[in-house]
Amino acid sequence: MDELLEDPVSRLLPELVEEVFFRIPPDEPAFLVRASAVCKPWRRILAGLGFRRRYRKFHGTPPVLGLFQHGDCLLRKGSRFVPTSALFLAQPDDRPDWFAMDCRHGRALFAHIRNTSVLVVLDPVTGHQRRVPSTPKYLLSFSAAVLCAAQGCDHHGCQGGHFRLAVVTTDQRQGVTSGWLYSSETRVWSELTSVHHPNARYTNNFGAPSVLLGDALYFNIGGIVECQLGTLRLSMFEKPINRGGRLMTVEEGRLGFAAVVDVTNLTLWSWETGPVGAIGWAKLRVIDLKTLLPTCEFGLRRWANALVVSGVAEGTQVIFVRARVGSYMVHLKSGRVKPVCASSDIKIFPYVSFYIPAMEAACFGKGQ
Repeated sequence: MDELLEDPVSRLLPELVEEVFFRIPPDEPAFLVRASAVCKPWRRILAGLGFRRRYRKFHGTPPVLGLFQHGDCLLRKGSRFVPTSALFLAQPDDRPDWFAMDCRHGRALFAHIRNTSVLVVLDPVTGHQRRVPSTPKYLLSFSAAVLCAAQGCDHHGCQGGHFRLAVVTTDQRQGVTSGWLYSSETRVWSELTSVHHPNARYTNNFGAPSVLLGDALYFNIGGIVECQLGTLRLSMFEKPINRGGRLMTVEEGRLGFAAVVDVTNLTLWSWETGPVGAIGWAKLRVIDLKTLLPTCEFGLRRWANALVVSGVAEGTQVIFVRARVGSYMVHLKSGRVKPVCASSDIKIFPYVSFYIPAMEAACFGKGQ
């Protein structure tokens, strides 16, 4: 009689349940949250470190869970978070006063509107945040990047570990770009070498997005600024075109650049190297956005030039395009397009991470 009253859900083999959970798309973490509410055996599976590790390995590339965005006029408002899935993520305290500077390795970096030297590193999933000591020199305008400090990490679940920050700034009068590197482990800022910036007078120095390749960070600041993290050296080289665009990674882990050219052509370049070093930029691919975006984005000719690459989800082959009506997430491999918001803000910092509900507290009980 007891067997007849037993919940059939709890009788499912854990191995089979885990295999089903593996198939839940990582860009819809709300499904995992709902599954964890069914019964304690399922919560124990989801809370296990082994499942988390295997789930991340099964899916490989972390999904885009949302994006932080803001316009150029930062005194108007701070950044706002726009989810791309049914998941609400945490934001810094006093959210209207903070704006995003970077997102990487499950972390988001913010600066304060009224005092840009105040930096906060946030884990948007848990809400845990850490204030960072001010840079040795007060900086009114700068760009910054956050990254995991662990060597050999796959960065699929390292949000709680030590991190590093890189800050670069350009003195427009002296024509010099300099920077600092911060370690959360030592809580010390280290100064980077300076480099001459030939286009310093025409540089938009604030909040430039970055891309990480190997042991180097790259910023688009009037030219490409390369920051070697191991040697603390800065260097510069030219962009493929003298206009706005976003740095990215392309095939085989090479440095890439994406920009809209000739009104609607999304153009991708890659930085090519040879046996003796760098060769230069090579055009990789051209995508006609008229074939991907809704026709309403091309209704008025005078608005056609509004198409801009506003963000890149590092390591995912996903970019964001700002158009006349709104912003879109474009999957470069599949050509799939998804509208993400009606705003046409200039800068988008995608938040890329796995999210598996933390239900460890529910694992101490036994049975249903």
